[in-house]
Amino acid sequence: MMRCASIFAAAALVVVSMTLSALGQNSPKPKVKSVTYSGNVTYEASRLEGLMLTRPSRFLATSRFRPEIFEDDLETLTTFYRQNGFLQAQITDTIISIDSAANEVDITIALEEGARTFVEGVTIFGNGFFADSALMKYIGMKRDDPLRRPVIEDAVVTLLSLYAEHGFLDASVTPKVQVNDSAHLALVDFSIHEGVRSRVGSINIVGADRTQPYVIIRELSFSEGDTIKYSELIGSQRRLYLTGLFESVFVRPVSPAEGEAATSREIRIELKEKQSSELAFSVGYGTVEKARGRIELSTFNLSGTARKAGVSTEANFIKQGASVSFSEPWTLGTRWRTDLSLFGQLRQEPAYHAEILGAKLTVGRKLGAHTTASLSFRLENTNLSRVDLVGPVEDMDPRIRSTALTFSHDTRDNLFDPSQGWYVNLSNEVAGSFLHGSNTFVKSVLTVKKFRPLGRQAVLGSALEFGWMDSFGETDDIPLNERFYTGGPTSLRGFSYQEVGPLDVNGEPLGGQLKLVWNLLELRQSIYRMVGGALFIEIGNVWLNPDKASLSDLRADIGAGLRVNSPLGIVRLDYGVNVDRQGDEPRARLFLSMGQAF
Repeated sequence: MMRCASIFAAAALVVVSMTLSALGQNSPKPKVKSVTYSGNVTYEASRLEGLMLTRPSRFLATSRFRPEIFEDDLETLTTFYRQNGFLQAQITDTIISIDSAANEVDITIALEEGARTFVEGVTIFGNGFFADSALMKYIGMKRDDPLRRPVIEDAVVTLLSLYAEHGFLDASVTPKVQVNDSAHLALVDFSIHEGVRSRVGSINIVGADRTQPYVIIRELSFSEGDTIKYSELIGSQRRLYLTGLFESVFVRPVSPAEGEAATSREIRIELKEKQSSELAFSVGYGTVEKARGRIELSTFNLSGTARKAGVSTEANFIKQGASVSFSEPWTLGTRWRTDLSLFGQLRQEPAYHAEILGAKLTVGRKLGAHTTASLSFRLENTNLSRVDLVGPVEDMDPRIRSTALTFSHDTRDNLFDPSQGWYVNLSNEVAGSFLHGSNTFVKSVLTVKKFRPLGRQAVLGSALEFGWMDSFGETDDIPLNERFYTGGPTSLRGFSYQEVGPLDVNGEPLGGQLKLVWNLLELRQSIYRMVGGALFIEIGNVWLNPDKASLSDLRADIGAGLRVNSPLGIVRLDYGVNVDRQGDEPRARLFLSMGQAF
């Protein structure tokens, strides 16, 4: 009967193909109007539809009927049922109704599930290192469960991984299923050949022409004589790649020569080094910064030690500056990373100009795959000039001596254009006090970003930034360049740069001690190839005095934008509308920038 049903379906498809050919070679394939299932009891139509490429057309997702694809879909349905215990499942009929005038088809698929086969027992043979009870925990199948082939395949992979994790690199697992068709019961046997347990023999590094051997060895989580663990090989491979020194990294055990014992394996580390030095130029344009450029000379593997050093200079209409940096990835032989930078800046902000000369020292380390903790020390001498604010400014020569403790958790899949993941950063800074300096204040900033995909072409993002600061000691004044500001292309895009928050009588931004900016949501949608669009809603404000902050003061904007994923980076054009315009504020703002807003 099963063979007859298959022949019937094939014959029906031949007739349909001939009909479509008669309609014309150049006419578009008919649109799939509907797909109806009958006889399906265990699985809903939506579950079956998800298995097929031939599915009903929807808004902005037209599905065309192609006989050859439909034939594969029918085979996929049958295979799906049989892999999940319906060993006699079959498609008994297919009805394809063609509306030539509308160029549409309606499809009906008749199924016969048949009786389901269940597991009567699960047995393990050949194991000596692990007890039966220990292995059964890794087999996701037990008596009276439906017979599912994917579960058996997953069990084989899991058992092989378990053995490989304990040094049995040549272990094999062979499943055998015995089915009683009349009783619809099955016995599942797993036959295991453990082989011998292997340890790490010699460690052979290939391809490290410039990098010192100790730089590679210190990233490994195994050493000679250890039992080989698959997870340690993969983890070491990942850590070596994340150093940024290599284009490719492979860490693998070498199979013994014929006749040799497999109790000791050579571990081969195959590397392809990156260029150790780089001279980079970048240019761009933004509505706020205007024309901008950057030149950077870096070496990423100083004398083969993985230390990094660089010098850079950048200039735009807001900021000009230069910096020298040095990084030590393993401080005093530990996994603590040390970064030192010396910098000088000239900044032309709306309410003031600043000349800054400073240094920053940061010591930090990873606390897992995605979490980092760091302690920073900052020394800055600033000269403020051209202060356009009405009223006195107490400190025109701030000297900042501060320390900051920062925790960061980052699971984003891409730092510059993420489609999923979290980013959480909490920084707490204390200036002055025992560190001296001319200013004493505390500052805390919390940043949270969340991204999730919506299908294959859209991403929904949200970002929150909350900052609080207060002064203590002899003065209540906080330097202008340390205060919070908001408004512009990376915060509230319906407002001018830095002009959300307290202003003096001339409309110049005063900055504040409390900041809340919430990009409620941004929907990013791919439009065509490298061109995309975005819709966004944002609220936020800055308050001069935190004690007088109120949620009723929050400002809001909505807007839309275009994105072009160019070879130089993401070019962003955003149009934000001020929904609660006050005074002579612009109704809307248009910003051209590089990179995503958050």
